[in-house]
Amino acid sequence: VSHAVVVVWILIGVIFLGIFADAESSESRYDFRCGGANGENIDLVRGRCFELYEKQYNKHDVATYGFVTMNFFLIATVCAIYSQIASPIVDRLSSSARNDDLERQSPDQEKDRKKLFIAYCSQLVTRIVLGVLFMVLQTQVLYPRHFPSSFSCHLTSEGNQPRNSTGVMQNSTLTLHECHNQRATKKNSWMRAVLIVNGIFLFGILMETVYILLRAWKENSFMKNSNFLKAHLNPFHGNSQNATTATALKPDPRQQKQRMEHETNLPQEPQNQEERTEHETNVPQELHQIKESTDHGTNIPHLTSEPEKPRKPPLQEFIENTKRIIKEETNQPPQLRSPFSSTHGEGRPAKHLTLDQIYTKLVVVPDMANYDFTGDRQQKLEVYARPGEKNTTPRGPEDIINHENKKVLIVGRPGIGKTLCCSKVLRDWAFNKVFHKTPDAKLHFDATFFIKFRAFNAAADLSLRELLTLSEHSPSKHMDDEVWNYVLENPQKVLLVFDGIDEFKQNSKIGEENFDPKFRNHVDEKMPLSALYEKLASGKLLNGAAVLTTTRPTALSCIERLSFDKVFEILGFSSEQVEKYVTKFAEEDKHAGETIWRHIGGNRNILSLCYIPASCFIICSSLFQMVKFYGSKSLSLPTKLTDIYKKAVKIFYLGHNEEFRGKNFTREDFESDDLPPEVEKKFEKLEKMAFEGIKEGRLVFGGNEVRGMEDSALFHRLLDRETVALKREQQFCFIHLTMQEFFAARHLANMSETELRNFVSMNIEDGKWQLVFQFLAGLMNEKEKLPSEIITDLLPVETEEKESEFNDEEWPEDTEPSKVMHWPTEYKKHLAVTLFKCVTESSEMEEIVQRKLQQINFISVNFVRCQLTPVDCASLVSVITNVQQISHLDLAYNNFGLLGCFEICKLLKCSKSQLSWLRLGGNQLTDEGAKYLAEAINNNNCQLHTLNLSQNNISDIGAQHLADAINNNYCQLHTLNLSFNNISHIGAQHLADAINNNNCQLRLLNLTSNNISHIGAQYLAEAINNNNCQLRTLELSLNNISDIGAQHLAEAINNNNCQLRTLSLSAN
Repeated sequence: VSHAVVVVWILIGVIFLGIFADAESSESRYDFRCGGANGENIDLVRGRCFELYEKQYNKHDVATYGFVTMNFFLIATVCAIYSQIASPIVDRLSSSARNDDLERQSPDQEKDRKKLFIAYCSQLVTRIVLGVLFMVLQTQVLYPRHFPSSFSCHLTSEGNQPRNSTGVMQNSTLTLHECHNQRATKKNSWMRAVLIVNGIFLFGILMETVYILLRAWKENSFMKNSNFLKAHLNPFHGNSQNATTATALKPDPRQQKQRMEHETNLPQEPQNQEERTEHETNVPQELHQIKESTDHGTNIPHLTSEPEKPRKPPLQEFIENTKRIIKEETNQPPQLRSPFSSTHGEGRPAKHLTLDQIYTKLVVVPDMANYDFTGDRQQKLEVYARPGEKNTTPRGPEDIINHENKKVLIVGRPGIGKTLCCSKVLRDWAFNKVFHKTPDAKLHFDATFFIKFRAFNAAADLSLRELLTLSEHSPSKHMDDEVWNYVLENPQKVLLVFDGIDEFKQNSKIGEENFDPKFRNHVDEKMPLSALYEKLASGKLLNGAAVLTTTRPTALSCIERLSFDKVFEILGFSSEQVEKYVTKFAEEDKHAGETIWRHIGGNRNILSLCYIPASCFIICSSLFQMVKFYGSKSLSLPTKLTDIYKKAVKIFYLGHNEEFRGKNFTREDFESDDLPPEVEKKFEKLEKMAFEGIKEGRLVFGGNEVRGMEDSALFHRLLDRETVALKREQQFCFIHLTMQEFFAARHLANMSETELRNFVSMNIEDGKWQLVFQFLAGLMNEKEKLPSEIITDLLPVETEEKESEFNDEEWPEDTEPSKVMHWPTEYKKHLAVTLFKCVTESSEMEEIVQRKLQQINFISVNFVRCQLTPVDCASLVSVITNVQQISHLDLAYNNFGLLGCFEICKLLKCSKSQLSWLRLGGNQLTDEGAKYLAEAINNNNCQLHTLNLSQNNISDIGAQHLADAINNNYCQLHTLNLSFNNISHIGAQHLADAINNNNCQLRLLNLTSNNISHIGAQYLAEAINNNNCQLRTLELSLNNISDIGAQHLAEAINNNNCQLRTLSLSAN
């Protein structure tokens, strides 16, 4: 009611102010009408009479609008002052009412227990005094005679006659003028209205004052803050709370005793998740049945209710609510929402992740890692993920914070997972997985507070209590006194997490308190967050509390004055962690997961970039969208590295750079390759720096070179370098080598055609530029001024003719081995591999190269010992698939493993391929690779006749897969080389069964250097006796075959069904 009265008062005041301001501004002497003046002197007479009128009826020269303004403004000011005094008291009482704690007062509150009553009465009395004062001023002092409409104006001739040239009046007679003020009636009416309004409000205030004083005289407890709030200021709120606060106002002594005992002891928490869930959900659901009855002795109405379970103490309720909120709010952090959010109703929903679903332990090392960028490119690439020779075991929260290390600093480059690590710590605490109370626990926390520095960039000075209340996941805007006292008395059971010092605009002021203290070490002292954090981190406040702080290396100089028990650097994922991450990412679609991992694991550049968790998420999200587009069971996946990096750079930069924090980006923003103009401008300097760095072989840049870009998400701060005595220089590198190479390619793409053609031709065979040129080829798609021929003209066209050394083939005795035309030549192999990777970034370039290859006279492609990677295999297959004259492919001794084998199998299944001879020896294909190849040679498009799989660690399982394949009627295989593997007599049995099958067309089987023993020899002997067996050559050297095995074979070759022409048993 009081608030409504004040609002009405202000509204009326505004209306009156407008009315009187208009009247004063428009009123003038021309509103006077005076008789008896001739035409020449009428204006002079009006002016003199108006002045006399004003002096007579407004003696003090106080404008009416000024009086009205003071009248309403002063009284409203009194109400505002009262509101400032009363608001903190009302807020505290309201909070206590929610916690059934109205009667419990701190010593300071006890002194001011009537402060609300006194303040309210004081403002009523002040308003009465002011009301009376303004009424007296209006009626007795300023305007006692009002403003009459008729006025008799007496003027002498001096007032209306001109003087002569000597200054003497020509006439000096007294003249009477009857004047009329046209606005007087309206002015008097509005002044009476002001007087009436003052009177009405004054009467109401007087009645309220009398009522309050009488009630206080009769009931002394009425003046207490809580009672006065409930009974007078907010009676409706008080009635609504009767059912829940009646027992709190007059507590049962036994309940009060139990409560006091609780305040000195930590509430017992459930010890496991099941107990916790049950404990938190078993909240009393009974409603009070309120009945009004009357005490016969006192005739005072009171409330009765059915017995209810006692309400949880505030501290226990605070802990449970905090854990509940943490569980809810950390379940799906914004960092794990797909950048490709789909429109509702689309067929392909976006892949959003939960923290529990995807979180993978990070590799964390003590102290700051030392980055040594020496060695070749491959070694440098590994340094970004594994600097130094330190323990790189993945760590969990309990490995970072313990009873010995409670002040911990975590350092990490952008996107490395610092914030998610903090969220995981809090989430594990909320689920009682870490830091909970157990008999053998050396450290446990009852309260945790998560403070993000960037949320306080615009905050005013605040106290510790306000800081904790404003922290993330806070269950309430007001911290209960019991909770607050527990935090102060038990700081060793409190965990404070401060995330992102680098995002705090005032971080440069951290540490000033050590040298120039400006604030007391008091919990109630208000101070900037920089000072408050410093006092908490140094133990000047809440001494004993655990403080976990995260920052990028760029902000380390801001906290160099603080000491920490331990400093860790997050390095991100290991390759094993990346694979686990991908598996978790696509857990619901295993086919998609396998496809994504083949693409990541088969490309060492992408795999290395995925050591950064944020990059891993972006790349997985991008590839997942592609897999969904092509179908999760498709064997194809776009291999254009440039497209992936353009997407990754844009999403990473927009998501982790300070200037874009808080901005909402749509799916269209991320799907487009276009960058905001201001970003393009900043990237120009990055591109130049990246290019010059690679040109000079530099991956480390000084502080002067990156000035203005130190906080960019694309840079990583390294340890400072000592230049001269007592002087140090900041050092930076790109967050990843491939990022530097990508920006260097962007720089090249802006060159002129002539300049670029010369640069590429001079450096195409320099290994440090290989990935740069690959990115360049992809970027040239967007540059019309740069023709594809800049790269495709460098394709080697030289061939060489060699006598066939394919001793696996079955040559008739009277036939000389043929000569085969090979491409590329020995000295152009690496150039060809580089160009293949480049042209697969551009469809136009790929078509040009395929046409060029078809014009070259060769049938055999030879990339033996070229250190091919799985992604190189993918590029090779993509280019030569449509070159139909290729019948022989030799990829021996490249060690590209299972993922490379998977890419080669795509070529065997292609209907356009004419490949008949394939050598894959020395590539670590294992049994899984043998399985892929078995599936491929069973395909009706496969025309393969000769397959060499020597030295591939194939066991009996792989031999069985291949044996099943050569039984298939689609299989055209004539020669199979399995020498130097791990095949025993069991594998030999599977192969023996296969060559007995009438579908088997095998003519040569090489099992040299396995371990089939005499048992395997017996199986093979039985097989070559069968009339279905077409085998002509059998190589069994180095197989531990004894005389018994030799006897079985001797008997077999004497059989008329045996068609064997060559049998090798040397070194047995």
